[in-house]
Amino acid sequence: MNIYEEQYQLLKQNGAQAWAGEGYKRAHQQLGVILQELEQRNILPSPGASFLELGCGNGAMSSQYMAERGYEVSGVDISQTAIEWAKERFLTLGLKGIFIQGDVCNLQQFKADSYDVIFDGSCFHCLIGKQRELCLAEIRRLVKPEGIAVISTMTGKPKDPENLKDFDSDNYHLMRNGQPWRTLKPITLLEEEISVQGFSIIYTHLNHNPWWDHATICCKPN
Repeated sequence: MNIYEEQYQLLKQNGAQAWAGEGYKRAHQQLGVILQELEQRNILPSPGASFLELGCGNGAMSSQYMAERGYEVSGVDISQTAIEWAKERFLTLGLKGIFIQGDVCNLQQFKADSYDVIFDGSCFHCLIGKQRELCLAEIRRLVKPEGIAVISTMTGKPKDPENLKDFDSDNYHLMRNGQPWRTLKPITLLEEEISVQGFSIIYTHLNHNPWWDHATICCKPN
């Protein structure tokens, strides 16, 4: 059982609203502010466009937001429990969505050039090393030529002493139990990493938080 499957089983059993647990309300509000800004800047296409969330969890974040506004929503997550939970959630809310269990580094079940918007549901910072290149290559393959990709990710050094002592600044890894757990690159290196994989960055939004910063990077395929 992967760690995400185990965590989603616990979250669902304990009546949590989403992956963020007690932080869901804050995370949901912050996401809404960012998505509204992208709408105002005309970065997002009009409702009715196809939308894929990577690391969709139980569908409570960007998938639900976009479905409520009339987008054609799909989501993928490595946890089967999260996927079943997302289906149940959308059914209860009367929303339409397609949710599939899968690995964001290998999405061969999805056809190339299929989506107007691909949104990283804060899973990119969970990827380590080569996984990141593979994920960006899949995003590049799946997004339509005139589409938009949005990377939503932790960035920069941790700010609290407890996490800072577990930060490998040479590799930009936040460590847990002696293993890389999250990747927290500086914003400039993040943008370079994305650009190298065939994207042009059109807008970057940075949220400053007490624990670590969070970047939303919007890009188009070259």
